[in-house]
Amino acid sequence: MCTGKMDSDAWADQAARSKRNLAHAQLRFAGRLRESLARSPKNEAEPEPGPIDMRGGWAMAGAWAAALGGVRLDAAGQAAWAIGLWLAAGVALLALLRPRHGRIGSAATPSFAAPALCCAAAALIFTQLLLAGAGTNPRALHAAAATGEPVRVQLEFTATPRAGTAVNRFSEDPREHTQYTVEARVLRMAEHGSWLGAGVPVHLSYPASRAPAAPLPAGSSLEVLARVSAAEPGAREPFWLNAVSDLLLVGAVREPGVFEGLRSRFVQACAVLPEPGGALLPGMVFGDRSGADEELNDAMKVAGLSHLTAVSGANCAIVMGFVAGACRLAGARRAPTLLLGLLALSGFVLLVGYEPSVLRAAVMGSIAAVGVHSSRGRKAMAALMLAVVLLLAYDPWLAGEPAFQLSALATAGIVLIGRPLAVRLNRWMPALLAEGIAIALAAQIACLPVLVALNPSFSLYSVPANLVVAPFIPWITVAGTLGVPVLAVFEPAGSALVWLAGMPATTVGLLGTWIAALPGALRPWPAGAAGVLLAWGIVLGTLIGIGQVDPAAGTWKSRARLAAQGVVTGVLLGLLLPVTALVPTPAVDDWLVVSCDVGQGDGMLVNAGEAGALVIDTGREPGPIDECLRRMQVKHVAAVFITHQHADHDGGLEGVGPRRSVDALYYSMADSTRAPPAIEAASGEDPRAEQLGSGATGGAGAVSWRVLGPLPGGVFTDENDASLVIRFEIQVPGSARPISLLATGDMQEEAMDQLIGKGLVGQADILKVAHHGAANGGTRTAPVVHPSLALISVGAGNTYGHPSETALRALEENQVTVLRTDHRGTIVVGWNGQGLQVTSWGPDPPP
Repeated sequence: MCTGKMDSDAWADQAARSKRNLAHAQLRFAGRLRESLARSPKNEAEPEPGPIDMRGGWAMAGAWAAALGGVRLDAAGQAAWAIGLWLAAGVALLALLRPRHGRIGSAATPSFAAPALCCAAAALIFTQLLLAGAGTNPRALHAAAATGEPVRVQLEFTATPRAGTAVNRFSEDPREHTQYTVEARVLRMAEHGSWLGAGVPVHLSYPASRAPAAPLPAGSSLEVLARVSAAEPGAREPFWLNAVSDLLLVGAVREPGVFEGLRSRFVQACAVLPEPGGALLPGMVFGDRSGADEELNDAMKVAGLSHLTAVSGANCAIVMGFVAGACRLAGARRAPTLLLGLLALSGFVLLVGYEPSVLRAAVMGSIAAVGVHSSRGRKAMAALMLAVVLLLAYDPWLAGEPAFQLSALATAGIVLIGRPLAVRLNRWMPALLAEGIAIALAAQIACLPVLVALNPSFSLYSVPANLVVAPFIPWITVAGTLGVPVLAVFEPAGSALVWLAGMPATTVGLLGTWIAALPGALRPWPAGAAGVLLAWGIVLGTLIGIGQVDPAAGTWKSRARLAAQGVVTGVLLGLLLPVTALVPTPAVDDWLVVSCDVGQGDGMLVNAGEAGALVIDTGREPGPIDECLRRMQVKHVAAVFITHQHADHDGGLEGVGPRRSVDALYYSMADSTRAPPAIEAASGEDPRAEQLGSGATGGAGAVSWRVLGPLPGGVFTDENDASLVIRFEIQVPGSARPISLLATGDMQEEAMDQLIGKGLVGQADILKVAHHGAANGGTRTAPVVHPSLALISVGAGNTYGHPSETALRALEENQVTVLRTDHRGTIVVGWNGQGLQVTSWGPDPPP
């Protein structure tokens, strides 16, 4: 009887405690809800920002500079810098420890801390590069890249192959095929009948037709004959390999790991979701974008939402925040909450894949969570700098990766700008909305210098788009992440979580495609150094405006800060409100040449004045060339030149005619049995195709042209050498001479050298680089033509390794300014009355 009463009392006490905990939780929730909806008084004094802990700044600067430069050096250069910097750091440390410094005095002692930290961090990076063998690339790969001869290698995949679509431009068959790209490590390579050890990281590209029937996960070992091309200096994988034989398995295919299996099961479960949610959800949960097509990816970029389909610090912060919130509701103390949060973050990293980008996201997400959701923003900045140094010491190649730069800048922006901006906005709106806007604006402003350097354009609706989708992101991240392991344990519950995450993901995708189609969604930004300096000016002005940087001391201090705040307010309004969407894109009247962004292919326009425009090649698809002509307001085409009949040059021909009249169609091809190209013009009068050869001349309006090649009976290896090489001369008002353009199609080295040897090729102002900058385009053209400007039409992330390091180096050695469509989108070359001027439209949105 007594025992039963004791049990009853214990149950009653437990029920009472649970009731009290629930009541406390409800009170806390109500209090936080009131805080999130409250507004601070408008007459409340602004808080003093106080000093920011920047003690790690010198170490971060030294580490970053060393990483950027060190990856470009060979082993000897890295060793020399490492020894010199360790010696310099030691000298600075001895000076720091010494109490007196002669005439300088003891007051100078702290001044040695900065060079000691800077040199030590830089020396650490160079030491890591040496230990990793970053500068020891084998001689045989360099030789193969220089000669173009294939080499047989045995390699191991270090990642899972990514599928894409490509067109074999060296074949008469223009149909698309599946092309795989994967990071790998060359283990051995054949040279003179024997195998040599290597251990070099590379990119491998191969068509699906050459792959084994079995799937090839990370860790698979294979043997293949491949052509080699050098990547850009400082690249993580210094070589591109293009398979020219079937891939042969070496040993058994490695079975997918536990986490790979979980991710694969999740992707299959997402297939039942409505689009675009089924394609987006794997990317939003663990960065798998394989299901998203190019149109959806472009729309998300234009809307400023593409970062949602990659694992970022926000994902990590949401996971930790969810665990911390659950622990607090359960009444857990701070230490267990911190431990569970770290365990959850570790599990998330293992779940999505232990890659450099995920490691970066885990570190940066933790720092961002500290900076935004706690009162230790000043300490968060010091922690961010330490995290950057440690990450660069672990992986120096991160320094040159835009994703890492954007991650670091976004975190710094949230820490330095986000909270002070939220305090000011809270005077005009509820705290919840003020903090959301402040975080989005802070990250956007801080990342602006890198974004405009990559592509001089601005996503006008990025901030409002991110604000609209922000409530969906925690829901998608938490439900989707839980769904990955739950699917393997209890499929019905896992499927329910997939749908709970998939429906908001579908909403995000639909919003992104709708926003990308709005007028003026992508606005141009000044190109080059001026655009980057303007972006940094906005960052500095923002810091001054919110009081993080004291503009100066003196009586005019308050007026200077007020002026900075006024400028920044105008900029923020321009970023937040889509007011410029009401202003149409201005007409371009003074353009001379346009290199259209048609992806991996060629498409150019030449302004013929009142006669309309000339079109030189059309890219692979009709849409991009049609959009380029529309944006340049071309209503009449005087002539179309198809340099040769490869799909990436004539596949978009039908995009020229339907909306405009066409007078003439010229072409060149090697195979006389093929039908000539045809075009249907809007006027109903279709031009007859005429094949051109060396010596043909013509003109239209302000433009005259002369065909230099191909030569009859000249060097010929394949269809590329049948390319038309044309010199255009454009009469420009106010110029004493015409502006010249040399268009070279895809003509290769030997055929081009023959034209040069016969004296047919001379100096030109603008050069369209042959064969998208491929190594087989040769190096003699640059010194002979010596142009002021070189245009390379190339697709972003192409699997051919274009443009090659050989072509870029030849242009650099001749002091030629190089502009690429994969970096700048559509490039517009104009005339300002005194010389050439260049602007770019950024990547073209989907038509």
